[in-house]
Amino acid sequence: MFSRTTIIIASIATLFLVIGYILIRKNITVKFYNKTGHDVDSLIVGDTFVGHISNNDSTEFIKFRKFHFDSGIPYEDLKGQIQRQTFSEFHSSWCGTERYTKTNGSYSFDIRAKPGIDTAWIYLDNHNKNVFTAN
Repeated sequence: MFSRTTIIIASIATLFLVIGYILIRKNITVKFYNKTGHDVDSLIVGDTFVGHISNNDSTEFIKFRKFHFDSGIPYEDLKGQIQRQTFSEFHSSWCGTERYTKTNGSYSFDIRAKPGIDTAWIYLDNHNKNVFTAN
């Protein structure tokens, strides 16, 4: 049969595989809806490349390991291009007391854009909500 050493090595290897799987699995699924009024190119959310999303279109659900929130509003780093202009994320909070990270669940968010005087920015919003009033 198998020697005791072989069984111990196999058990340790299995334990490492299980721990590795738990650490790298992606439990959050997120769907993004483009509500910017334009196509978005080269979209990056957190450290995940999303790519192109046509105006008024959406992605499939995309898996993330974790997703950041602040006061119930998505708070991930965000970057993309609209009409060849680079847009970066806009974080509206002044403090971090209500920030938290989710590691499981399924969410739908709208991508919205707001042109600025010096910088144009994009942000994530809960689907079919708008936390900022349009000017």
